[in-house]
Amino acid sequence: MKLLLVGLPLGNIEDISLRAIRALQEAKLVICEDTRVFRKLWLKLENLGYLTGGFSGKLSVINDFNEKKKVPELIGEIQAFDEAVLVTDAGMPTISDPGFRLVKQVIEMGGAVTSAPGPSAVTTALCLSGLSSDKVLFLGFLPKKKSKRERYWEASKSFSALGLTLAIYEPARSVYKTLEEIFLNFGDVEVVIARELTKKFEEVIRGTASGVMEKIKEKGVKGELVLLWRLSKEKKG
Repeated sequence: MKLLLVGLPLGNIEDISLRAIRALQEAKLVICEDTRVFRKLWLKLENLGYLTGGFSGKLSVINDFNEKKKVPELIGEIQAFDEAVLVTDAGMPTISDPGFRLVKQVIEMGGAVTSAPGPSAVTTALCLSGLSSDKVLFLGFLPKKKSKRERYWEASKSFSALGLTLAIYEPARSVYKTLEEIFLNFGDVEVVIARELTKKFEEVIRGTASGVMEKIKEKGVKGELVLLWRLSKEKKG
């Protein structure tokens, strides 16, 4: 039993790797987040000449809503086909996306798990940010409940002495509120917002927490965001 994790483009179709193309072309079972998104991607790749013929294998779905219940069924399918490809709508599977429970189960059953690595929003944003990347803490999506968020902030403060860079995925609609919380908990630290990565309207907004809040208040912000900040400013010698 083998599970292959395949990274897909964040937005620019040309970022797909040769290994990913070959894996998709040869796959008899693909486990995806949304069949409509996957078929749309396949059609784009086909139109560009990267893939040939329509997808003739089996498509199964794993998402945030069904993952716990779906894993046993998917394990049975992987055993029947002997191997499967796991993808998400964009980026690498399991990184704040469905799939880690399936990966864990395959490992526990003695199966092989490997990858055709591809783009990831958090690592792309980190590279573009200009912030230190030697010590990084990725928190995924912050909880919505106020009490849980406060616990996150308190726990994060304990790492301040290490000078970490923190990164989260953040909806555009709530980014201003989160920046306010960062300012309240950590002060006027260095902040970066990376949005619409690899897409036409890619933008990286850099500044202090207060400065970035002013920019957002003035211009607004849309799209898919990665928010990064430094827990302590680097000393300048």
